[in-house]
Amino acid sequence: MMKQLIILLCLVVLLPVGVRAQEDHDIAVSLNLNEVVVLADGMTFEEYLVKQVLENAKPLKKRLQTLRYSVTCKLDKDMDLTKIPHRRTMTFAARLAGFGQIVSALMEHKVFGITMAEDVLFNKGKITTSNVRMVEMKQKLTEKQVKAFLKHDGMMSANVYDMFYEKVRDKAKELKKKYRKKQETDMRYMGSYTTGGRTIYKVRIDNLQVHIADGCWQIKMLDYTEGQNKMHFDFSEVRPDLYLLSKGNAKFYVDRQKWPNGYISMQMTYTYK
Repeated sequence: MMKQLIILLCLVVLLPVGVRAQEDHDIAVSLNLNEVVVLADGMTFEEYLVKQVLENAKPLKKRLQTLRYSVTCKLDKDMDLTKIPHRRTMTFAARLAGFGQIVSALMEHKVFGITMAEDVLFNKGKITTSNVRMVEMKQKLTEKQVKAFLKHDGMMSANVYDMFYEKVRDKAKELKKKYRKKQETDMRYMGSYTTGGRTIYKVRIDNLQVHIADGCWQIKMLDYTEGQNKMHFDFSEVRPDLYLLSKGNAKFYVDRQKWPNGYISMQMTYTYK
């Protein structure tokens, strides 16, 4: 999904992303962990929580056979891409890759905004899409430009469930390497709250904050940050003990010398049937 986003936004490549604070009204109670868990072998509580997540993680195709849902993607930009360095070279490369119409639309409009949607069928590990459509446009686009955006819709049909658990696994591996080298590891327990009758634990893993549902050890919320770039994802319990992505948003700022000021943002919403 990130690869598709990088191509779609043509140039905002490898931009990292960020943390948004948990809303106060969601926090219902703090727990006394000393009374809840007794751990052996010097394992910290945060290490125990991440261990539980990874040990209970399964690919989505092993948790269910069929799932139908719709995805809405809102893309906004306020950045003058005509002032980026090496614009002609990058535009030429994008056209060769089949993204010429998308690049032209983004170049023509400093303030840009579209909303797309499609229906998705997840069946035995395979994803099929249908009814790809343009829902709203802030500016007028040509027919060819609209068709180009709808054609390159891979970010909406990606298997994001497996992607998030791999992200946590990769971060845990990074910290494990630091631990073996006796380097400082930025992993710590951030507290807990209750929602829907379930306890949710918060763990910080470097610049990733994960909210973990007690018992089923599923990801309830995930935040990632680096600099002023941010990503925030919410997961809902669509089926018993199965949390799937319900909404996510990302906001990217280009903090590079000689690049124009501005931002690019994306919001994704998932509705399950």
